[in-house]
Amino acid sequence: MHSAPRTVNERRLPPWARERLLRFIDAHIGRRLAIAELASSVGYSQSYFFRAFKASFGSSPHAYVLARRLERARELMLATDDSLSDIAIRCGLADQAHFTRRFRLAFDATPAQWRRRERSRVPSISA
Repeated sequence: MHSAPRTVNERRLPPWARERLLRFIDAHIGRRLAIAELASSVGYSQSYFFRAFKASFGSSPHAYVLARRLERARELMLATDDSLSDIAIRCGLADQAHFTRRFRLAFDATPAQWRRRERSRVPSISA
């Protein structure tokens, strides 16, 4: 006897696992995050985790983590005067060149161009 096919909702990570996983990713964004480690953080096998992650987030874990790294980099570029190479390392990217390539693909501007443009949009708070 065959079991009924699983629905998309049955393949997704439950809310508690999503929350735990997102906290784990954000807490460890500055270092390499292997699938085995991500799966272990929520207590799933790698193969089940990969499928459930994709059903839950619509992308692979690698693509999601990269997007989260770039988002964290944008936050740091606006909130700090840290160098782009320091920001790249803090966000788990190999170096500034890797950061620049990935950032340009995602946002159609280099990190330096984006930072200048976005900072010019925010009025100065100096008295």
